[in-house]
Amino acid sequence: MKTETTNSRRLDVVGSARKSDQEIFNSVLKRWRQRFGYWSIFAAVPALVISQVQATRSGEAKQEEASVAGRTPRLTPRPIERLKTSYSNRAFLKRQSQFRLPHQKGELAPLAGLDDCPGRAIPGGNYTVASPYVDSGNTTGANDTIKGIEFYYYGYYTSDALGPDHVYTFTLTSRGPNPRIEVSATSGTYRPLVHVLVGNVAPGCPAGTGNTVRNAMVWNDSRWRPGSQTATLDKGQIDYLPLNVPLHLFVDSAENDANGSGPYTIRMQDVTIAPPPAPNQIDETQFFVRQHYRDFLSREADPEGLAFWTNEINSCGGDQKCVEVKRITDSGSFFLSIEFQETGYLVYRFYKSSFGNLPGTPVPIRLSEFLPDTQKIAEGVVVKQSAWEQKLESNKQAFATEFVQRARFVSTYPTSMSAEQFVDALFANSEVTPSASERNAAINEFAFNATTNDVAARARALRRVAEHPTMVRQEFPRAFVLMQYFGYLRRNPNDAPDGNFAGHNFWLDKLNSFNGDFIQAEMVKAFINSTEYRRRFAP
Repeated sequence: MKTETTNSRRLDVVGSARKSDQEIFNSVLKRWRQRFGYWSIFAAVPALVISQVQATRSGEAKQEEASVAGRTPRLTPRPIERLKTSYSNRAFLKRQSQFRLPHQKGELAPLAGLDDCPGRAIPGGNYTVASPYVDSGNTTGANDTIKGIEFYYYGYYTSDALGPDHVYTFTLTSRGPNPRIEVSATSGTYRPLVHVLVGNVAPGCPAGTGNTVRNAMVWNDSRWRPGSQTATLDKGQIDYLPLNVPLHLFVDSAENDANGSGPYTIRMQDVTIAPPPAPNQIDETQFFVRQHYRDFLSREADPEGLAFWTNEINSCGGDQKCVEVKRITDSGSFFLSIEFQETGYLVYRFYKSSFGNLPGTPVPIRLSEFLPDTQKIAEGVVVKQSAWEQKLESNKQAFATEFVQRARFVSTYPTSMSAEQFVDALFANSEVTPSASERNAAINEFAFNATTNDVAARARALRRVAEHPTMVRQEFPRAFVLMQYFGYLRRNPNDAPDGNFAGHNFWLDKLNSFNGDFIQAEMVKAFINSTEYRRRFAP
């Protein structure tokens, strides 16, 4: 179906001109073209895949019930539901799922920056007066994870912690005769506040920003001593902290002004800290990249691709914010790659074209079907290696021929069907309205035979529908969300712990509300940082 975008810009609710969905998508596509345009397995996703998704969606809202040559369709195209996208709601959406999936509320995600929980792990060791633990940082521009500390003194009160903050996580195992923690400002204005949250009392180390907590055990504010720029936890306070329990130390400030952030040095002495938990192998860059080849491309990494994507992340050095961004963008690259689009995503479209969505679900395929079929099409294919196009085409032909001979397909499309019935049913399942010439081209694969018992013709007609540009466009966001579950979590969206499609629908709505930009929607970020994903690789 041909769609049109009539307005390149539109007014928002306050009358200000803002970019159209089409312009936003073109901008996103341009960034990915720049990123993929020169490397082995990843080239720019064809413009028809991304840049027209929003145009397709806008057309779907107005699309009437599809009909092909007078035939009543088996399925009526449904417009994709979209969330209200006011600016305040967009900000809420970005906060809502930071570092966790919808069913994992309250679970701690162990991968974050210094300004997000759990922050930086203090290395295990015995820190003395002569050999203390020392680190430095700068809270300028950091997140404000904690905004208030509730305490009880003949009633509940709240102490302000409004400045941006950094987090240090540790487990205290013993204390010496003079334990001490100091946070000293190294600028002329910063007045630091230090407080310690107990990890085994809700909310632990909370996700997101703007939290008010009740699990602070001790705190000290440099403002309490005139002229001081050092916040100190002394022996009496440290002796009050529990042993062998995760603790979260915040370098913070009571105010969010010129005195509320800046460079600092932290010093910890006369305490013994337990070693941090064993590292998760998914945090090791080369393993992270290798696993993406296995999970999304169904193969081991080729040496050049492995080196390239590993170096992309390692180029950040010790900049953890940079590392986080590179891990997210590199991870999303595997779904967007030509190699996946022409293998795994094609399998998805074969099932959608043939059978529509599974009964009572918003998806056409299950993981148990997807994995073996993707491996068949992907076998021996490495984009940009010699003769890869020929190998891919050979695999597609062989797969299509085998697919149309399966019992499920034959029972759905008996050979007694006419070519017109066969083709119209495929397009109806695909929720695509072809042009007359497109429909005729698919029908003519049967060379005007009265029945559709020609296996090769069935395979060719099915490919014409599954590879139709409109279908590629309109299924793209739906497949992107489903592959988060298949690729990262290795399960169906309604498998435990979800038990339904609420999480799947949440992410589809959210991706659509951000015009398909998975970085702004924080979809990939949430999945690769989720507890469920990381447990796959935990020691």
